[in-house]
Amino acid sequence: MTQEEIYARAIGQIQERRRNAERTQETRTVQIHSEIPETAELDRQLRSACLDIMHVLGRPDNQERIAAIERHCKEADAMLRQLLTANGYPADYLDLHYTCPLCDDTGFVNGKPCKCLKQEIGRIGAEALNAHSQLSLSQFSDFSLSYYADLPEKQFYAMQQVFTICQRYAAVFEPQTSGNLFLWGGTGLGKTHLSLAIANEVLQKGYSVIYDSAINLMHTLDQEQFRRTKESSDTLPSLLECDLLILDDFGTEFDTAFSRSMMYTIINSRVNARKPMIINTNLTPTEMKARYGDRIASRLSSSSQILPFYGEDIRMKMKIENS
Repeated sequence: MTQEEIYARAIGQIQERRRNAERTQETRTVQIHSEIPETAELDRQLRSACLDIMHVLGRPDNQERIAAIERHCKEADAMLRQLLTANGYPADYLDLHYTCPLCDDTGFVNGKPCKCLKQEIGRIGAEALNAHSQLSLSQFSDFSLSYYADLPEKQFYAMQQVFTICQRYAAVFEPQTSGNLFLWGGTGLGKTHLSLAIANEVLQKGYSVIYDSAINLMHTLDQEQFRRTKESSDTLPSLLECDLLILDDFGTEFDTAFSRSMMYTIINSRVNARKPMIINTNLTPTEMKARYGDRIASRLSSSSQILPFYGEDIRMKMKIENS
Protein backbone atom coordinates (compact mmCIF):
# COMPACT_ATOMS: atom_id res chain seq x y z
CA MET A 1 0.00 0.00 0.00
CA THR A 2 1.46 3.37 -1.03
CA GLN A 3 1.64 6.42 1.22
CA GLU A 4 -1.00 8.10 -0.95
CA GLU A 5 -3.35 5.13 -0.47
CA ILE A 6 -2.68 5.08 3.27
CA TYR A 7 -3.39 8.83 3.51
CA ALA A 8 -6.61 8.53 1.50
CA ARG A 9 -7.83 5.64 3.63
CA ALA A 10 -7.00 7.52 6.84
CA ILE A 11 -8.90 10.62 5.67
CA GLY A 12 -11.84 8.37 4.79
CA GLN A 13 -11.83 6.83 8.27
CA ILE A 14 -11.79 10.27 9.95
CA GLN A 15 -14.62 11.51 7.73
CA GLU A 16 -16.66 8.40 8.51
CA ARG A 17 -16.25 9.11 12.24
CA ARG A 18 -17.69 12.58 11.68
CA ARG A 19 -20.62 11.22 9.69
CA ASN A 20 -21.31 8.64 12.40
CA ALA A 21 -21.35 11.38 15.07
CA GLU A 22 -23.79 13.43 13.02
CA ARG A 23 -26.02 10.43 12.33
CA THR A 24 -26.07 9.60 16.03
CA GLN A 25 -27.10 13.14 16.91
CA GLU A 26 -29.86 13.12 14.27
CA THR A 27 -31.21 9.80 15.57
CA ARG A 28 -31.19 11.04 19.15
CA THR A 29 -32.91 14.30 18.17
CA VAL A 30 -35.78 12.46 16.48
CA GLN A 31 -36.06 10.15 19.49
CA ILE A 32 -36.10 12.97 22.07
CA HIS A 33 -38.55 15.12 20.06
CA SER A 34 -40.91 12.17 20.06
CA GLU A 35 -40.50 11.36 23.76
CA ILE A 36 -40.33 14.98 25.03
CA PRO A 37 -42.30 17.21 22.59
CA GLU A 38 -41.25 20.43 24.38
CA THR A 39 -37.68 19.91 23.18
CA ALA A 40 -38.73 20.29 19.55
CA GLU A 41 -39.90 23.87 20.17
CA LEU A 42 -36.70 24.71 22.05
CA ASP A 43 -34.62 23.31 19.19
CA ARG A 44 -36.64 25.40 16.73
CA GLN A 45 -35.96 28.53 18.81
CA LEU A 46 -32.23 27.81 18.88
CA ARG A 47 -32.06 27.32 15.10
CA SER A 48 -34.12 30.48 14.55
CA ALA A 49 -31.78 32.44 16.81
CA CYS A 50 -28.77 31.35 14.74
CA LEU A 51 -30.47 32.69 11.60
CA ASP A 52 -31.38 35.94 13.38
CA ILE A 53 -27.71 36.53 14.23
CA MET A 54 -26.77 36.14 10.58
CA HIS A 55 -29.41 38.69 9.56
CA VAL A 56 -28.36 41.41 12.00
CA LEU A 57 -24.59 41.19 11.55
CA GLY A 58 -24.54 44.11 9.09
CA ARG A 59 -26.83 46.44 11.04
CA PRO A 60 -25.54 49.46 13.01
CA ASP A 61 -27.16 48.30 16.24
CA ASN A 62 -26.01 44.72 15.78
CA GLN A 63 -24.06 44.41 19.05
CA GLU A 64 -27.08 45.07 21.25
CA ARG A 65 -29.29 42.83 19.11
CA ILE A 66 -26.73 40.01 19.04
CA ALA A 67 -26.36 40.17 22.84
CA ALA A 68 -30.13 39.82 23.23
CA ILE A 69 -30.23 36.83 20.88
CA GLU A 70 -27.34 35.20 22.74
CA ARG A 71 -29.16 35.61 26.06
CA HIS A 72 -32.24 33.99 24.56
CA CYS A 73 -30.09 31.10 23.22
CA LYS A 74 -28.56 30.47 26.63
CA GLU A 75 -31.98 30.41 28.26
CA ALA A 76 -33.40 28.01 25.65
CA ASP A 77 -30.31 25.78 25.89
CA ALA A 78 -30.53 25.66 29.69
CA MET A 79 -34.23 24.72 29.50
CA LEU A 80 -33.45 21.99 26.96
CA ARG A 81 -30.79 20.48 29.19
CA GLN A 82 -33.08 20.64 32.22
CA LEU A 83 -35.76 18.73 30.30
CA LEU A 84 -33.23 16.07 29.33
CA THR A 85 -31.95 15.52 32.86
CA ALA A 86 -35.50 15.58 34.27
CA ASN A 87 -36.34 12.71 31.93
CA GLY A 88 -33.28 10.63 32.83
CA TYR A 89 -30.94 11.65 30.00
CA PRO A 90 -27.50 13.28 30.27
CA ALA A 91 -27.60 17.04 29.80
CA ASP A 92 -25.38 16.76 26.70
CA TYR A 93 -27.37 13.90 25.13
CA LEU A 94 -28.25 15.97 22.03
CA ASP A 95 -24.77 17.48 21.60
CA LEU A 96 -22.52 16.35 18.77
CA HIS A 97 -19.96 13.95 20.26
CA TYR A 98 -16.95 13.74 17.97
CA THR A 99 -14.24 11.12 18.50
CA CYS A 100 -11.53 13.78 18.44
CA PRO A 101 -12.27 16.97 20.42
CA LEU A 102 -9.25 18.71 18.88
CA CYS A 103 -10.46 18.74 15.26
CA ASP A 104 -14.12 17.65 15.57
CA ASP A 105 -13.28 14.70 13.30
CA THR A 106 -12.15 16.83 10.36
CA GLY A 107 -8.55 15.60 10.57
CA PHE A 108 -7.10 19.13 10.65
CA VAL A 109 -6.45 21.87 13.22
CA ASN A 110 -5.65 25.34 11.85
CA GLY A 111 -4.96 23.81 8.45
CA LYS A 112 -2.46 21.28 9.80
CA PRO A 113 -2.96 17.50 10.19
CA CYS A 114 -4.46 16.69 13.57
CA LYS A 115 -2.92 14.18 15.96
CA CYS A 116 -5.82 11.81 15.27
CA LEU A 117 -5.12 11.83 11.51
CA LYS A 118 -1.42 11.11 12.10
CA GLN A 119 -2.37 8.22 14.40
CA GLU A 120 -4.77 6.81 11.82
CA ILE A 121 -2.12 7.03 9.10
CA GLY A 122 0.32 5.18 11.37
CA ARG A 123 -2.25 2.53 12.29
CA ILE A 124 -3.19 1.81 8.67
CA GLY A 125 0.45 1.76 7.53
CA ALA A 126 1.38 -0.64 10.33
CA GLU A 127 -1.62 -2.84 9.58
CA ALA A 128 -0.57 -3.07 5.92
CA LEU A 129 2.98 -4.07 6.84
CA ASN A 130 1.89 -6.55 9.52
CA ALA A 131 -0.30 -8.32 6.97
CA HIS A 132 2.96 -9.57 5.42
CA SER A 133 4.70 -10.27 8.72
CA GLN A 134 6.08 -13.75 9.38
CA LEU A 135 5.00 -13.43 13.02
CA SER A 136 1.68 -13.92 14.84
CA LEU A 137 0.51 -12.14 17.98
CA SER A 138 0.65 -13.98 21.30
CA GLN A 139 -0.64 -13.47 24.86
CA PHE A 140 0.96 -13.17 28.28
CA SER A 141 -1.44 -15.83 29.59
CA ASP A 142 0.24 -18.40 27.31
CA PHE A 143 3.70 -17.72 28.75
CA SER A 144 4.68 -20.19 31.47
CA LEU A 145 7.55 -19.68 33.89
CA SER A 146 7.49 -23.43 34.60
CA TYR A 147 9.88 -23.94 31.66
CA TYR A 148 12.52 -22.02 33.63
CA ALA A 149 11.97 -23.84 36.93
CA ASP A 150 15.18 -25.93 36.58
CA LEU A 151 17.39 -22.87 36.27
CA PRO A 152 19.67 -21.74 39.09
CA GLU A 153 17.78 -19.55 41.55
CA LYS A 154 19.26 -16.26 40.36
CA GLN A 155 18.47 -17.00 36.71
CA PHE A 156 14.93 -18.13 37.50
CA TYR A 157 14.39 -14.93 39.48
CA ALA A 158 15.79 -12.95 36.53
CA MET A 159 13.22 -14.58 34.20
CA GLN A 160 10.43 -13.75 36.65
CA GLN A 161 11.61 -10.14 36.53
CA VAL A 162 11.72 -10.16 32.74
CA PHE A 163 8.14 -11.41 32.61
CA THR A 164 6.99 -8.74 35.07
CA ILE A 165 8.83 -5.96 33.21
CA CYS A 166 7.27 -6.96 29.89
CA GLN A 167 3.77 -7.09 31.38
CA ARG A 168 4.19 -3.67 32.96
CA TYR A 169 5.65 -2.23 29.75
CA ALA A 170 2.50 -3.26 27.89
CA ALA A 171 0.15 -2.12 30.67
CA VAL A 172 1.50 1.44 30.90
CA PHE A 173 2.71 1.90 27.32
CA GLU A 174 2.92 5.49 26.09
CA PRO A 175 4.61 6.33 22.76
CA GLN A 176 6.70 9.19 24.15
CA THR A 177 7.71 7.75 27.52
CA SER A 178 8.01 3.95 27.37
CA GLY A 179 11.54 3.73 26.00
CA ASN A 180 13.20 0.71 24.39
CA LEU A 181 13.55 -2.92 25.42
CA PHE A 182 16.52 -5.00 24.25
CA LEU A 183 15.81 -8.73 24.68
CA TRP A 184 18.94 -10.82 24.46
CA GLY A 185 19.49 -14.57 24.73
CA GLY A 186 19.63 -17.91 22.94
CA THR A 187 17.08 -19.38 20.55
CA GLY A 188 13.67 -20.43 21.84
CA LEU A 189 13.79 -18.70 25.24
CA GLY A 190 10.57 -16.67 24.87
CA LYS A 191 11.85 -13.35 23.50
CA THR A 192 9.51 -13.36 20.51
CA HIS A 193 6.55 -14.58 22.57
CA LEU A 194 6.82 -11.78 25.12
CA SER A 195 7.44 -9.15 22.44
CA LEU A 196 4.32 -10.17 20.54
CA ALA A 197 2.30 -10.29 23.76
CA ILE A 198 3.33 -6.67 24.31
CA ALA A 199 2.36 -5.88 20.70
CA ASN A 200 -1.04 -7.47 21.24
CA GLU A 201 -1.87 -5.33 24.26
CA VAL A 202 -0.47 -2.11 22.77
CA LEU A 203 -2.52 -2.64 19.60
CA GLN A 204 -5.63 -3.04 21.75
CA LYS A 205 -4.94 0.40 23.21
CA GLY A 206 -5.26 1.83 19.70
CA TYR A 207 -1.57 2.50 19.03
CA SER A 208 0.20 1.61 15.79
CA VAL A 209 2.64 -1.31 16.12
CA ILE A 210 4.83 -2.89 13.45
CA TYR A 211 6.25 -6.31 14.25
CA ASP A 212 8.35 -8.51 11.97
CA SER A 213 11.72 -10.19 11.67
CA ALA A 214 14.66 -7.97 10.81
CA ILE A 215 15.45 -10.10 7.78
CA ASN A 216 11.93 -9.74 6.39
CA LEU A 217 11.82 -5.98 6.89
CA MET A 218 15.28 -5.50 5.36
CA HIS A 219 14.20 -7.63 2.39
CA THR A 220 11.14 -5.42 1.89
CA LEU A 221 13.23 -2.24 2.09
CA ASP A 222 15.74 -3.71 -0.36
CA GLN A 223 12.97 -4.60 -2.83
CA GLU A 224 11.56 -1.08 -2.67
CA GLN A 225 14.92 0.68 -2.83
CA PHE A 226 16.06 -1.12 -5.93
CA ARG A 227 12.59 -1.32 -7.55
CA ARG A 228 12.39 -5.11 -7.43
CA THR A 229 8.72 -4.93 -6.50
CA LYS A 230 5.71 -3.86 -8.57
CA GLU A 231 4.19 -1.97 -5.66
CA SER A 232 5.41 1.57 -5.00
CA SER A 233 5.27 1.15 -1.24
CA ASP A 234 6.99 3.33 1.33
CA THR A 235 7.91 1.04 4.21
CA LEU A 236 10.65 3.18 5.73
CA PRO A 237 8.37 6.11 6.79
CA SER A 238 6.06 3.61 8.51
CA LEU A 239 8.98 2.05 10.39
CA LEU A 240 10.14 5.48 11.52
CA GLU A 241 6.73 6.82 12.54
CA CYS A 242 4.80 3.93 14.12
CA ASP A 243 4.16 4.13 17.87
CA LEU A 244 6.06 0.90 18.58
CA LEU A 245 8.49 -1.01 16.36
CA ILE A 246 9.39 -4.61 17.14
CA LEU A 247 12.45 -6.02 15.36
CA ASP A 248 12.63 -9.77 15.85
CA ASP A 249 15.76 -11.85 15.19
CA PHE A 250 17.93 -8.73 14.98
CA GLY A 251 21.23 -9.77 13.43
CA THR A 252 19.88 -12.50 11.13
CA GLU A 253 19.38 -10.13 8.17
CA PHE A 254 21.92 -10.27 5.34
CA ASP A 255 24.98 -8.26 6.29
CA THR A 256 25.27 -5.71 3.48
CA ALA A 257 26.15 -2.03 3.33
CA PHE A 258 22.50 -1.31 2.53
CA SER A 259 21.09 -3.28 5.48
CA ARG A 260 23.59 -1.73 7.91
CA SER A 261 22.72 1.74 6.61
CA MET A 262 18.98 1.10 6.89
CA MET A 263 19.31 -0.38 10.35
CA TYR A 264 21.29 2.60 11.59
CA THR A 265 18.79 5.01 10.03
CA ILE A 266 15.86 3.26 11.73
CA ILE A 267 17.50 2.95 15.14
CA ASN A 268 19.08 6.40 15.19
CA SER A 269 15.94 8.15 13.95
CA ARG A 270 13.67 6.44 16.45
CA VAL A 271 16.04 7.02 19.36
CA ASN A 272 16.32 10.71 18.45
CA ALA A 273 12.52 10.99 18.16
CA ARG A 274 12.01 9.06 21.44
CA LYS A 275 9.88 6.47 19.65
CA PRO A 276 9.89 3.09 21.43
CA MET A 277 11.42 -0.09 20.02
CA ILE A 278 11.66 -3.69 21.16
CA ILE A 279 14.62 -5.53 19.70
CA ASN A 280 15.20 -9.27 20.06
CA THR A 281 18.52 -10.89 19.25
CA ASN A 282 20.59 -14.03 19.74
CA LEU A 283 23.79 -11.98 19.38
CA THR A 284 25.94 -11.38 22.42
CA PRO A 285 26.93 -7.73 23.06
CA THR A 286 30.39 -8.52 21.68
CA GLU A 287 28.96 -10.11 18.53
CA MET A 288 26.58 -7.19 18.02
CA LYS A 289 29.41 -4.66 18.29
CA ALA A 290 31.53 -6.67 15.87
CA ARG A 291 28.69 -6.89 13.35
CA TYR A 292 27.22 -3.38 13.51
CA GLY A 293 30.08 -1.32 14.90
CA ASP A 294 30.09 1.18 17.75
CA ARG A 295 27.43 3.49 16.28
CA ILE A 296 24.51 1.05 16.46
CA ALA A 297 25.77 -0.87 19.49
CA SER A 298 26.21 2.26 21.60
CA ARG A 299 22.88 3.75 20.48
CA LEU A 300 21.03 0.63 21.54
CA SER A 301 22.87 -0.01 24.80
CA SER A 302 22.54 3.60 25.97
CA SER A 303 18.84 3.95 25.10
CA SER A 304 17.44 0.52 26.04
CA GLN A 305 16.57 -1.52 29.08
CA ILE A 306 18.53 -4.73 28.48
CA LEU A 307 16.73 -7.95 29.45
CA PRO A 308 18.90 -11.10 29.33
CA PHE A 309 17.05 -14.42 28.83
CA TYR A 310 18.23 -17.68 30.40
CA GLY A 311 17.39 -21.35 29.95
CA GLU A 312 17.12 -23.99 27.26
CA ASP A 313 15.15 -23.94 24.02
CA ILE A 314 11.50 -24.02 25.15
CA ARG A 315 10.29 -25.14 21.74
CA MET A 316 12.46 -28.23 22.00
CA LYS A 317 11.12 -28.89 25.50
CA MET A 318 7.55 -28.56 24.27
CA LYS A 319 8.25 -30.89 21.35
CA ILE A 320 9.66 -33.52 23.70
CA GLU A 321 6.65 -33.16 26.04
CA ASN A 322 4.19 -33.59 23.17
CA SER A 323 6.00 -36.51 21.49
